[in-house]
Amino acid sequence: MHTPPLNRATLVTVTGLAAGAVGLVIQKAAGVEMPPVPPGLIILTLVAALVAVTRRPWTLVLAVLAALAEIPGFVGSAIDADTAGELGGALVRGVGVTTALIAGIAAAVMAYRSPHRSPKSAAR
Repeated sequence: MHTPPLNRATLVTVTGLAAGAVGLVIQKAAGVEMPPVPPGLIILTLVAALVAVTRRPWTLVLAVLAALAEIPGFVGSAIDADTAGELGGALVRGVGVTTALIAGIAAAVMAYRSPHRSPKSAAR
């Protein structure tokens, strides 16, 4: 069975979530105090993988919610940044989750408005 490629908005959403996760890793490496495995890192990584692998419209809603949940953390860590590494990580995180938020909304709207969706599948 051939799986069609991700559309551009979905691909940008996945890339944004991954960039947000990379930003968290940069912040961790720069010395930002956080748990050994930050929950945001797990959430962003799992949701990005879920969107890329399952290709279900509801996963795009999860992507939007995950990105939205990371925005306060990005803002707080950018404000509290003491070093260039901390600020750089916060900026990578922020650009990633903001991109994922905007592209995720666009991808979800396209997925739910798709003419390929039958009314029966929309009710599930």
